[in-house]
Amino acid sequence: MAQDFVWQDGERVMFIGDSLTEDPDGYTRLVPLLVTARYPERAIDYRPRGVGGNRIGDLLERINRDVFDNDPPPSWIGVSIGLNDVQHESSGTPPGRFRDSYEALLLRLEETKAKIMCFTTTVLSEELDNAQNAALEPYNTAIRDLAFAHGADVADMHTAFQEAIRNAQAHNPGIRFTTDGEHLTDYGRYLMSLVLLRALHLSP
Repeated sequence: MAQDFVWQDGERVMFIGDSLTEDPDGYTRLVPLLVTARYPERAIDYRPRGVGGNRIGDLLERINRDVFDNDPPPSWIGVSIGLNDVQHESSGTPPGRFRDSYEALLLRLEETKAKIMCFTTTVLSEELDNAQNAALEPYNTAIRDLAFAHGADVADMHTAFQEAIRNAQAHNPGIRFTTDGEHLTDYGRYLMSLVLLRALHLSP
Protein backbone atom coordinates (compact mmCIF):
# COMPACT_ATOMS: atom_id res chain seq x y z
CA MET A 1 0.00 0.00 0.00
CA ALA A 2 1.37 3.41 -0.95
CA GLN A 3 2.18 5.73 1.91
CA ASP A 4 0.25 8.96 2.19
CA PHE A 5 2.02 12.24 1.67
CA VAL A 6 3.34 13.13 5.09
CA TRP A 7 2.50 16.85 5.46
CA GLN A 8 -1.05 17.26 6.68
CA ASP A 9 -3.48 20.15 6.84
CA GLY A 10 -2.54 22.77 9.42
CA GLU A 11 1.06 21.67 9.88
CA ARG A 12 4.07 23.99 9.99
CA VAL A 13 7.01 22.95 7.81
CA MET A 14 10.46 24.45 8.35
CA PHE A 15 13.57 24.26 6.19
CA ILE A 16 16.92 25.23 7.73
CA GLY A 17 20.17 25.47 5.83
CA ASP A 18 22.55 27.51 3.71
CA SER A 19 22.26 29.30 0.35
CA LEU A 20 20.38 26.42 -1.29
CA THR A 21 17.64 26.96 1.30
CA GLU A 22 17.89 30.76 1.07
CA ASP A 23 17.61 30.75 -2.75
CA PRO A 24 14.32 32.58 -3.53
CA ASP A 25 13.85 30.44 -6.65
CA GLY A 26 15.01 27.21 -5.07
CA TYR A 27 13.40 24.15 -3.54
CA THR A 28 11.77 26.13 -0.72
CA ARG A 29 9.69 27.93 -3.36
CA LEU A 30 9.13 25.02 -5.74
CA VAL A 31 8.14 22.39 -3.19
CA PRO A 32 5.23 24.41 -1.71
CA LEU A 33 3.96 25.14 -5.23
CA LEU A 34 4.02 21.48 -6.22
CA VAL A 35 2.47 20.32 -2.95
CA THR A 36 -0.33 22.87 -3.16
CA ALA A 37 -1.03 21.92 -6.78
CA ARG A 38 -1.45 18.29 -5.70
CA TYR A 39 -3.17 18.92 -2.33
CA PRO A 40 -4.92 22.32 -2.55
CA GLU A 41 -7.13 21.40 0.39
CA ARG A 42 -4.17 21.27 2.79
CA ALA A 43 -3.20 24.58 4.38
CA ILE A 44 0.48 24.09 5.20
CA ASP A 45 2.58 26.85 6.77
CA TYR A 46 6.09 26.95 5.23
CA ARG A 47 8.98 28.59 7.07
CA PRO A 48 12.28 28.63 5.12
CA ARG A 49 15.30 29.60 7.20
CA GLY A 50 18.34 29.62 4.92
CA VAL A 51 21.43 31.82 5.20
CA GLY A 52 24.08 31.79 2.48
CA GLY A 53 27.51 30.66 3.63
CA ASN A 54 26.22 28.93 6.74
CA ARG A 55 27.96 25.92 8.22
CA ILE A 56 26.74 23.46 10.81
CA GLY A 57 27.91 25.67 13.67
CA ASP A 58 25.83 28.55 12.34
CA LEU A 59 22.67 26.44 12.46
CA LEU A 60 23.36 25.66 16.09
CA GLU A 61 23.94 29.33 16.88
CA ARG A 62 20.62 30.46 15.38
CA ILE A 63 18.49 27.50 16.36
CA ASN A 64 16.66 29.32 19.16
CA ARG A 65 15.63 32.24 16.95
CA ASP A 66 14.80 30.21 13.88
CA VAL A 67 13.20 27.13 15.43
CA PHE A 68 12.32 27.47 19.10
CA ASP A 69 10.95 31.00 18.99
CA ASN A 70 8.17 29.90 16.63
CA ASP A 71 4.67 29.54 18.06
CA PRO A 72 3.33 27.03 17.28
CA PRO A 73 6.55 25.05 16.81
CA PRO A 74 7.20 23.28 13.51
CA SER A 75 5.80 19.80 13.01
CA TRP A 76 8.41 18.93 10.36
CA ILE A 77 11.98 20.19 9.89
CA GLY A 78 14.27 19.67 6.90
CA VAL A 79 18.01 20.16 7.43
CA SER A 80 20.23 21.01 4.44
CA ILE A 81 23.82 21.75 5.42
CA GLY A 82 27.38 20.64 4.75
CA LEU A 83 28.68 22.17 1.53
CA ASN A 84 30.24 25.17 3.24
CA ASP A 85 31.74 22.98 5.93
CA VAL A 86 33.83 21.35 3.20
CA GLN A 87 34.30 24.17 0.72
CA HIS A 88 35.78 26.84 2.96
CA GLU A 89 39.11 25.25 3.78
CA SER A 90 40.30 28.05 6.04
CA SER A 91 37.08 28.26 8.04
CA GLY A 92 35.38 24.94 7.36
CA THR A 93 34.49 22.17 9.75
CA PRO A 94 36.66 19.04 10.08
CA PRO A 95 34.66 15.82 9.57
CA GLY A 96 34.83 14.74 13.20
CA ARG A 97 33.64 18.11 14.47
CA PHE A 98 30.94 18.15 11.80
CA ARG A 99 29.63 14.79 13.03
CA ASP A 100 29.59 15.96 16.65
CA SER A 101 27.89 19.25 15.76
CA TYR A 102 25.34 17.57 13.51
CA GLU A 103 24.40 15.20 16.30
CA ALA A 104 24.10 18.14 18.69
CA LEU A 105 21.78 19.80 16.18
CA LEU A 106 19.60 16.70 15.92
CA LEU A 107 19.39 16.44 19.69
CA ARG A 108 18.17 20.02 19.91
CA LEU A 109 15.68 19.57 17.08
CA GLU A 110 14.29 16.47 18.77
CA GLU A 111 13.14 18.73 21.60
CA THR A 112 10.55 20.20 19.22
CA LYS A 113 8.93 16.74 18.75
CA ALA A 114 8.94 17.54 15.01
CA LYS A 115 9.61 14.93 12.36
CA ILE A 116 13.11 15.53 10.99
CA MET A 117 14.50 14.94 7.50
CA CYS A 118 18.23 15.18 6.86
CA PHE A 119 19.41 16.16 3.38
CA THR A 120 22.72 14.83 2.17
CA THR A 121 24.70 17.48 0.30
CA THR A 122 24.43 18.12 -3.41
CA VAL A 123 27.84 18.49 -5.13
CA LEU A 124 30.74 20.91 -5.16
CA SER A 125 31.55 20.53 -8.84
CA GLU A 126 30.10 18.81 -11.88
CA GLU A 127 33.54 17.22 -12.24
CA LEU A 128 32.34 14.45 -9.97
CA ASP A 129 35.68 12.73 -9.45
CA ASN A 130 37.53 15.80 -8.20
CA ALA A 131 38.98 16.28 -4.72
CA GLN A 132 36.18 18.51 -3.44
CA ASN A 133 33.50 15.94 -4.16
CA ALA A 134 35.65 13.21 -2.65
CA ALA A 135 35.95 15.37 0.47
CA LEU A 136 32.15 15.33 0.85
CA GLU A 137 32.06 11.59 1.51
CA PRO A 138 32.70 11.59 5.29
CA TYR A 139 30.21 14.43 5.75
CA ASN A 140 27.46 12.60 3.91
CA THR A 141 28.29 9.38 5.72
CA ALA A 142 27.87 11.24 9.00
CA ILE A 143 24.51 12.67 7.89
CA ARG A 144 23.19 9.24 6.87
CA ASP A 145 24.51 7.48 9.99
CA LEU A 146 23.21 10.08 12.42
CA ALA A 147 19.82 10.27 10.73
CA PHE A 148 19.46 6.51 11.09
CA ALA A 149 20.62 6.59 14.72
CA HIS A 150 18.12 9.31 15.60
CA GLY A 151 15.15 7.98 13.65
CA ALA A 152 15.20 10.82 11.11
CA ASP A 153 14.45 10.42 7.42
CA VAL A 154 16.97 11.09 4.66
CA ALA A 155 16.60 12.88 1.34
CA ASP A 156 19.67 11.63 -0.54
CA MET A 157 20.48 14.67 -2.65
CA HIS A 158 24.09 13.63 -3.17
CA THR A 159 23.30 10.33 -4.86
CA ALA A 160 20.58 11.92 -6.99
CA PHE A 161 22.84 14.73 -8.20
CA GLN A 162 25.68 12.35 -8.99
CA GLU A 163 23.39 10.10 -11.02
CA ALA A 164 21.75 13.00 -12.86
CA ILE A 165 25.06 14.69 -13.68
CA ARG A 166 26.63 11.45 -14.93
CA ASN A 167 23.60 10.79 -17.13
CA ALA A 168 23.69 14.35 -18.47
CA GLN A 169 27.40 14.12 -19.22
CA ALA A 170 26.84 10.87 -21.11
CA HIS A 171 23.70 11.78 -23.04
CA ASN A 172 23.04 15.53 -22.93
CA PRO A 173 26.16 17.47 -21.92
CA GLY A 174 24.43 20.80 -22.46
CA ILE A 175 22.44 20.31 -19.27
CA ARG A 176 24.01 21.87 -16.19
CA PHE A 177 22.66 21.37 -12.70
CA THR A 178 24.83 24.09 -11.16
CA THR A 179 25.96 27.55 -12.19
CA ASP A 180 29.37 27.37 -10.52
CA GLY A 181 29.66 23.82 -9.23
CA GLU A 182 27.62 24.61 -6.11
CA HIS A 183 24.70 27.00 -6.66
CA LEU A 184 21.87 25.54 -8.68
CA THR A 185 20.40 26.13 -12.11
CA ASP A 186 16.69 25.50 -12.60
CA TYR A 187 17.51 21.87 -13.39
CA GLY A 188 19.26 21.55 -10.06
CA ARG A 189 16.48 23.33 -8.21
CA TYR A 190 13.85 21.01 -9.67
CA LEU A 191 15.97 17.94 -9.02
CA MET A 192 16.40 18.90 -5.37
CA SER A 193 12.64 19.43 -5.12
CA LEU A 194 11.83 16.09 -6.74
CA VAL A 195 14.19 14.20 -4.45
CA LEU A 196 12.55 15.76 -1.41
CA LEU A 197 9.03 15.09 -2.66
CA ARG A 198 9.84 11.46 -3.41
CA ALA A 199 11.20 11.08 0.11
CA LEU A 200 7.93 12.56 1.41
CA HIS A 201 5.82 10.10 -0.62
CA LEU A 202 4.15 12.69 -2.82
CA SER A 203 1.74 10.75 -5.03
CA PRO A 204 1.23 11.74 -8.68
